[in-house]
Amino acid sequence: MAKFVIAGRDDCPYYAKAELLGDRLNKNLPDFNLHKIVKTKSEWETWLSDTCSERGWTANKSPLVWRELLDRGGKGVLIGGANEFQEYVNGYYGIQSSMVSDDMRKIAEENSRVKAEVDAEEAAFKAQSKPLHICLSNANNPICYQMIKDLASGEAFGSSNEITLRLLDENEENAESLSGLKMEAEDLNENLLRDVMVTSDPCEAFKDCSTILLIDDLQKKEDETQQDWLKRNVELYVKYAKIINEVAKKNVKVMLAGNGPVNLCATMMIRNAPNIPRQNIVAMSRMVENYAKSVIGGKLNLNTSCVLDLLVWGNINGVKYVDVSQCKVTNYDGAIWGPPSFTLPAVELIHDSKWIEGGYLELLDKRKDTVTESLHHPPAVAFASAVISMLNHWWHGSPQGQLFSLGVYSDGWYGVPEGLVFSYPVTMHPKGYWNVVQDVNIPDEVKEKLQKAVNDIQGEIDLLTATPPPPPPPQMAESETQAGESVLTEADSDGEKKVFGLALEQENNDTDNIEENMEEIKVETENVDEKKEESAELVENENLDEKKEESAERVENENLDEKKEESAEQVENENLDEKKEETKTTEVENENVDV
Repeated sequence: MAKFVIAGRDDCPYYAKAELLGDRLNKNLPDFNLHKIVKTKSEWETWLSDTCSERGWTANKSPLVWRELLDRGGKGVLIGGANEFQEYVNGYYGIQSSMVSDDMRKIAEENSRVKAEVDAEEAAFKAQSKPLHICLSNANNPICYQMIKDLASGEAFGSSNEITLRLLDENEENAESLSGLKMEAEDLNENLLRDVMVTSDPCEAFKDCSTILLIDDLQKKEDETQQDWLKRNVELYVKYAKIINEVAKKNVKVMLAGNGPVNLCATMMIRNAPNIPRQNIVAMSRMVENYAKSVIGGKLNLNTSCVLDLLVWGNINGVKYVDVSQCKVTNYDGAIWGPPSFTLPAVELIHDSKWIEGGYLELLDKRKDTVTESLHHPPAVAFASAVISMLNHWWHGSPQGQLFSLGVYSDGWYGVPEGLVFSYPVTMHPKGYWNVVQDVNIPDEVKEKLQKAVNDIQGEIDLLTATPPPPPPPQMAESETQAGESVLTEADSDGEKKVFGLALEQENNDTDNIEENMEEIKVETENVDEKKEESAELVENENLDEKKEESAERVENENLDEKKEESAEQVENENLDEKKEETKTTEVENENVDV
């Protein structure tokens, strides 16, 4: 079965002639299928160029007629313009058009008016719907790819809200990949998805947005310090905050998700977006919460969805406290049964405090790494599901009676300083806001753990403003390297050790590498000892030379003193001789006087 396609400009008389001829055939021939494409004068040139380029045709005027085989597919067979179509119809069906030029012009004018009316009606219909503008940052991330279907089908925002997607990636090298993602989203054929836009400009992406999902994970480089890594993250999110503050809707909801310092970044975004309500910028705890629930479910042989009210306090991707004391489970296969709403305390069912305080936390810490090793790539499906469920609860409310975790701006609850974004137990209202649960019993030992989480977040903030230590002088660094001085270590808050100075980097901890390194250290130590001996001899020789010089000076001074004494004695003797001569002369004169 063949389908004929007639495309042309709405004001083209020849299109009007071909259109009426096609309508006549379509009405009288059962196997003749006709499809029309009408474009305005401003749209026609672009459409014609794109169509010919895609199908490998050459055409430059209206109308354009081709035939497609519905059962075989393919690019179709080009027939040509209005004259070629008339020849084709006359040859196959023996039918000719008798329309004169005046009638062709009148029908073309009517087509132009109808096209304008149809476009106006369509625009008015679309104007009645106000879709939600949803922006996904780092849209080339696999997590975003997994979210597209649920966002377009209404899983997150409901079946009554149309949406437009803004796919943001500032790396222009990913533009081609995002274009493919856009086409795949359009191919979903979801009636709630109005439009998909790909951009590398945050201003364009955030403009008039109702919800913004920031999933930017800046990986820490090998030679990058913790301070530099935190600064890179904060600079990016502060830039986003300032743009959102200017161009997004004033009631926009911003959620930070990912594996970076989301608490710190959310705190800094709130400080730099004064026009956005602070309760509308949150950090997602749902993924950590789901990890914790899956471990409990595995212990009790339950589906993860049967584990309720498991709470995450503190720094989501840092120092946190996973609270099992409030945790309950449903559908447990035990001695006591009840309706679906019947719950039992998880702690009593586990009945192993050592496992809760030890083995459970170890499994939880390794959960993500275990999944990543098994998949050979970071988990994306579970993360996307966590984001979608969180958005659904934020927009439509959480299930009644259940507690969830969310990183929110602290007003001083549970002793947490005001102004920090801290993960709390929350419930969510159908009108789109959250409430912190304030009646959870907190023992003293739990308060200490919460304080450690507070210190961790505050420490990240302090590290941003801390002045980095000046680098050692080149001579000092060189001498330390040659001398092989001992390595200094300093324990951080998690008990891990950071190495300063000389350190041996051992990636595989192979015994051979250790022995080689020890031999190198031994040789370096011997060289250092030899240098120390040489320097000691050199110092000793210098000391001997100094002593010789001092003794020589002392001898010279003694000789001078002796010479001075001899000259003094000589002068004194000369004076005595003169006095003796004077005495003799006086005596002689006296004798002469007497005589």
